[in-house]
Amino acid sequence: MTKARILNDVSIQVATINGSGSQTSNLVVTKTLFRMGVPVGAKNLFPSNIAGLPTWYTIRANKDGYVARKKEIDILVCLNPGTFAEDAHSVNDGGVLIYDAKYAFPAGWDRPTITKIPVPFDELAAHVRGLGFTQPL
Repeated sequence: MTKARILNDVSIQVATINGSGSQTSNLVVTKTLFRMGVPVGAKNLFPSNIAGLPTWYTIRANKDGYVARKKEIDILVCLNPGTFAEDAHSVNDGGVLIYDAKYAFPAGWDRPTITKIPVPFDELAAHVRGLGFTQPL
């Protein structure tokens, strides 16, 4: 028996380091969804306000207006090497893991039930800086 496919209800979580400037990019994604007319709710989860510690930002977008957090994580963006291995395990079967290409999976780690997308963020940032942007990314 296959699991019923859920449409128009997604939970996105972004795992970063507190103080990295991620709050701004997280708000851009949330506001973009909202301005597209998608009911969306977001919450920043962090154990401390101390720079350098882990933080997670959760976005829920749902066609019926449900914006409370879901237990399941459908899309996870991992940008914290310190929590990468643990965070990667939290993706829902059938979900997507987007991570920095320089991160290595722990030995024996295999999740064939999720889609893994490595992204070379350092190369992308270097390209943007090469275009003349002077603000930190």
